[in-house]
Amino acid sequence: MRHSYAVSLCALLAVLPSVARAQTASPLDTDPSYQTMLALIDEMVENKLVSRERADTLIANAKAKAGRALAANAPSPAAPPLTAPPTAAPVLPPTRVQVANQTADPGAKIAPVPVGNAQVVNAGGVALPADLAVDWSRGAPVFSSRDGKFTFKMRGRLLADISSTGGSDFDRRNITVSTLRQFRVGAIGTIGDHLFYQFETDFRRNATEVVQAFVGYRQKFGKTDADVRFGNLITDRGIDIGTASTANPFITTNINTTALATQGGKVFLMGAVGRAGGKNWHASFGVHGDAIDSDFTRSDNRMFLGRAHWNPILTKHGLIHIGGWAYSENIPDTTLATTFAQGMAGALNNSVRVESAALTGADGSKAFGLELGGTLGRFYAFGEYGQRTVHGGPTSTFRSGKIKALSVNGGFWITGETPTYASRSGTYVAPNVLNSVLDGGWGALEAVVRYEDLDSSSLPLGGTGTAGTLGLNWSLTNNFRFMADYTHFRTDNRTGSFVGRDSGDTFAARAEVAF
Repeated sequence: MRHSYAVSLCALLAVLPSVARAQTASPLDTDPSYQTMLALIDEMVENKLVSRERADTLIANAKAKAGRALAANAPSPAAPPLTAPPTAAPVLPPTRVQVANQTADPGAKIAPVPVGNAQVVNAGGVALPADLAVDWSRGAPVFSSRDGKFTFKMRGRLLADISSTGGSDFDRRNITVSTLRQFRVGAIGTIGDHLFYQFETDFRRNATEVVQAFVGYRQKFGKTDADVRFGNLITDRGIDIGTASTANPFITTNINTTALATQGGKVFLMGAVGRAGGKNWHASFGVHGDAIDSDFTRSDNRMFLGRAHWNPILTKHGLIHIGGWAYSENIPDTTLATTFAQGMAGALNNSVRVESAALTGADGSKAFGLELGGTLGRFYAFGEYGQRTVHGGPTSTFRSGKIKALSVNGGFWITGETPTYASRSGTYVAPNVLNSVLDGGWGALEAVVRYEDLDSSSLPLGGTGTAGTLGLNWSLTNNFRFMADYTHFRTDNRTGSFVGRDSGDTFAARAEVAF
């Protein structure tokens, strides 16, 4: 039903009275009614009533229909008098796309494409093919064919972090470090109504890593959206792991994300995943191998993974989230031994970790996780608990061992925003800032708190640890954010360089931008 609202709005774009006039320099995009309809569609996308890709396709189709209607209704040019000498038709400069210095248009936050084109006609630029439409209204260009069959959008993020630790009894833990935590570049696109793709690469810590890179096919069955994806995919193991870094309320994801990961600790794995979902639920099931690598001398690990969530209450004032996941992993006997090591004070200080002895000869593992939480007005709270049991093989130095992880977090939007949660995936999404600095406001402030508990004591020489975090986030716009986290940690290790009980404090800060 809500999807039909978006279709109706897009259809309305094609028949607005203001675009029935004769063709001008910008007959559609400069129309205030059109800008209002476009803003309404963006609101529906923010509230997950329709997908961004589907909305872009509908808008492109509506624009194409409006263009054909204008051409059909345009008055025919008057025939020149027979006695008039023939004159050559004026040669018009090519249509061009503006890439900077756009002049604000009344009723729109940035200049629509035709206005930008007019500004650079005589100043140089990139020629725009006749069958291509470009939309700059969402921070990055969305390219689409005028018939709506193809869309392409660049995306990226830049995360600059600094971390300082003090108070530890071990001097080598008391360090200050900084890095580009992520510099990610990629793109998403659609081909027709059913095919879609995404590819992204991280440039971080002076290394390159392929992250999301897949192709997919989607289909709607009544009110159920379904798709299947093939490629390097994020493993669907909870709320935090499925949330983008630029939407997570903390600088570092919770310990469940990596502590309960498969052998090797990777969260992006090659595989095939099927997903289905509706207004207040989703379910996924996938088969995964290893992360992208160049080791072709042994078989990949194999993992079967499933997750589901449900919102029994879902209103504009609040919701309840219930979810869970489980996986079974097979580890080939040629896999190298690994040790368990989980950071407890953020991702930059590798000395503050809970560790174990080498897990030699492990031949598989099983894990599960439970999720519970909800939102009410400006408040939200979510908790995740999980266990991973590692099984030793015939040549292993241990029989089995468990890793237990608990994370509970909550937050409050000081400036009046509401929690950003996607009911079709059971994850956080980027904030919707009410008073952006682009509109003369101060942005949005969010206060957050988190408690984490880790127990790997049943592994060979496994340790334990806890961490409590207080944070404050300042979102200047929907795409730009400053973050500050203070964490007090405790560890108790039986192996490694920092044996025994220890505690300390870590302050971390981040500046990030995403598009």
